[in-house]
Amino acid sequence: MRACFVVCLLFYLPLSFAAEVDQFTPGRPLKDSSQRLEKEINRRIHEAVRRANGFYARPQQSKKVHHRIRAQCDVNRLYTQLESQLARPLIGQLETFAEQSAEVDKRRVSFPQSVYRQYDSAEAPTLVLSERMAAVIRIHDVEIGSDKLGHFFTEGLSYFEVTSRLRDGINEALVFGQWSESVYFGAQTTGVFSYADLTANFNGLRFWNRILAHQPDPLSGEQPEPYIRCINKRWQVSQPFRWAGYVDQGWNEAVNCNAFRTASMLTKVMDYQPRCQTELLPQRYDKTLAATLLNTDGLKLLPDLMQPEALLAKRADILDWQLPEAMVENIRQIRLQIESWR
Repeated sequence: MRACFVVCLLFYLPLSFAAEVDQFTPGRPLKDSSQRLEKEINRRIHEAVRRANGFYARPQQSKKVHHRIRAQCDVNRLYTQLESQLARPLIGQLETFAEQSAEVDKRRVSFPQSVYRQYDSAEAPTLVLSERMAAVIRIHDVEIGSDKLGHFFTEGLSYFEVTSRLRDGINEALVFGQWSESVYFGAQTTGVFSYADLTANFNGLRFWNRILAHQPDPLSGEQPEPYIRCINKRWQVSQPFRWAGYVDQGWNEAVNCNAFRTASMLTKVMDYQPRCQTELLPQRYDKTLAATLLNTDGLKLLPDLMQPEALLAKRADILDWQLPEAMVENIRQIRLQIESWR
């Protein structure tokens, strides 16, 4: 049993930076921070473009020396520089900025004061051991957790890459997001499966596609104006980033409410009588996207089809993997054994 605990602890510690947010505990109204966040995002985009246009060393083929050349609209170099400015793993740059900047109005609910305070370390190891709770901020008229900024940029980039930069459609991205939320970013680590995280992730995919706009927007189906263009063999910012069109009430966990890994964890949250405002859910997503991103049922138990083994089988179908049924059953049994141990 001790060995099992150590293994689990080693697995969870790298993920201990993942945060939950409590948008049910009431607090003071917040000022709109959209413009301040946009200013920081645009500053970082301009810096990424400057670096992508810069000189870099390239070895000559005939001699063991290097010479410097100027990049000429190198797409991969551009995305690498944007990632370094916007999509840091674990805790994204904009999430940190929102948490630390005095210019971003925020409301904080500590773990001991939150609706999750009855959870123990076996149920929600990364949440209980770190007690890390995201602040609540406001973008236009929507209140969101600061963690959604990390989801938008970092997980949005993951969606972009698993779809081969959207050339392969969005199905793999949507299932990948459910899988990550079911396993290491949510249900198995904090006990919380966040549909609001999935909504932020999807809109982040839209952002990364709009950098160069090589593919139609996956929400509207229309060709967006790119943020960056190649002009005279140099990248140039052609459109400033604005939050409009990305953020909606689907990012708000008191509207697009969570599912919980066990009935006991759901009961512990319901003890505080949280009100889920599903009537405010956005209407702009089509039937397929709404079924994936939005929770119309309110606070609920995580359904079987969102369990890791079910999502792994779904991913296998999309990617045309040969996944034996016995393997899926083995994963299910392991999950149940871990739950029993908890």
